[in-house]
Amino acid sequence: MSNSASPAVGRKLSWVTKLTYALLPLSFTMTTMVMTWQMIYYTQPLAISIGIVTTMLAVGKAIGGFITPVWGYISDRMYSTAFGRKVGRRKGTLLIAAPLNLIFYVLLWVPNMPVWFYLLINIIYYGVYPGINTVVYSLPSEMTDDSKDRAQLVAVQQIGGGVGGFALSMFNAYLFKIWGADSWEPYFKIAMIYAVLGTVLLVIGALCIKERPYDETTDISSADKGAAEKVGFFGRLVSVFWNFLSVLRIKTFRNYLGIFLSQMTFRTVRGQINAYFIMFVLLLTPAEVSLSTGFSFLFGMVCVVIWATLITKLGGMRAYRLGSWFTIVLFVGIFILGLTHGSMPKATVTLVFTILITLFTLGNSGIVNAQTYVQSFVPDVDELVTGKRREGQYAGIQSTLEVIVNTVVTILVGVILQAVGFQSGADVTTQSPLVVNVLLYMYCGTVVVLAFVGILLTYRMHLNEKTHDILVAESVRLRNGGSMDDVTEETRKVVEDLAGIPYEKCWGHNNVINVSNKA
Repeated sequence: MSNSASPAVGRKLSWVTKLTYALLPLSFTMTTMVMTWQMIYYTQPLAISIGIVTTMLAVGKAIGGFITPVWGYISDRMYSTAFGRKVGRRKGTLLIAAPLNLIFYVLLWVPNMPVWFYLLINIIYYGVYPGINTVVYSLPSEMTDDSKDRAQLVAVQQIGGGVGGFALSMFNAYLFKIWGADSWEPYFKIAMIYAVLGTVLLVIGALCIKERPYDETTDISSADKGAAEKVGFFGRLVSVFWNFLSVLRIKTFRNYLGIFLSQMTFRTVRGQINAYFIMFVLLLTPAEVSLSTGFSFLFGMVCVVIWATLITKLGGMRAYRLGSWFTIVLFVGIFILGLTHGSMPKATVTLVFTILITLFTLGNSGIVNAQTYVQSFVPDVDELVTGKRREGQYAGIQSTLEVIVNTVVTILVGVILQAVGFQSGADVTTQSPLVVNVLLYMYCGTVVVLAFVGILLTYRMHLNEKTHDILVAESVRLRNGGSMDDVTEETRKVVEDLAGIPYEKCWGHNNVINVSNKA
């Protein structure tokens, strides 16, 4: 599947290009350091109260989540500037965001400042960082139209992020052992190492990416303006909000959104209560099942490679179903273990749970890789509808939805556990039977039910390799000056099925980008 009108994406990507792309998710070690150690740094060496810290971080993340679509909007429109046309719209966005990210990342770790300073810096940092991850997540569909290359880029993305997180954990353990962890200096020094290393990886990766050239489909400013000569600040704000919502008119995105939200929700719920399930349902300690961490990481990397291969052979939706069914079977097994663990030796319970949760890495990897792979094709449907390439728009929306899901799930889990009488600080054997049962059904039931919902939704998603070929061919034909009147009946049916919009209202003859467009 190639695009003859776009030489940057019309050829197969070399492995050098794919591996340098891996430098971008590898640079996320900076963010992993923030997510893993920032709360400890603020509450322990800096002695800021836990209530203030959690509020501060929640505010920063929430604001960042809603700023993310703005970065997607900017990234898509970077070609409207001389800098963007010279450097590239994705590359240009990364080169602007990287130094800002470095500055405010460093300021997060400056010790002994007033609370208002940390609040302000966190808000700015979480507002700047989406300028990086929005671009990185948009690149599989930006860099190539080839299905196999996209699957490999998604795999490289997963491996790069996984290697970075694992390396950080190992390296940090070594440095904390040498420098200690009682004062602010070790945290600051470790953060500065990642600041330099992460920024270098980010810049090198940015300079090596391939992207679509400047043409009528990547020049979105013309669609924003419509009949107007200029779009003012207020008009831009309206446009950001409208672009965030109007994508729901595209049928394929609505179907994809259901799949994304179902898997994102069950993975978040499981992650939120994982330690509680281990402690209060299975009556084990997290340490007793953490011995498999190193093996799980290596197994996870192998799983990514396996699924990248399967996805190219089975397609995104069939691979998603396979990963989901595998996950359902495993969590039915975990549910049975939760009901019967009292009749087993503790060592047996530990072994069985460790095996099941390690195998979950295989199912989870299939679900995440297939979902990410399918997401990379959604902008191709959008192009046929709008006549423009808006990878950044969809990456921004997805990142915002991740923040919303995380926030809502965190609140709901807390409310439910409080409502059933969960006792904070209680001994593992003193939680009520109701609490134990609720944890068991939440942990296993949420995964099983939502994984099954995701499977059902995949049958509504008709975007596959065959329909994608037809879609891309039609986009190329229209981009090269072909008439919409010459569309074949087969192509019309595919486009209308994927877009959910009459063919005559596609290729920009709608107001999906510009609410004032009457065409």
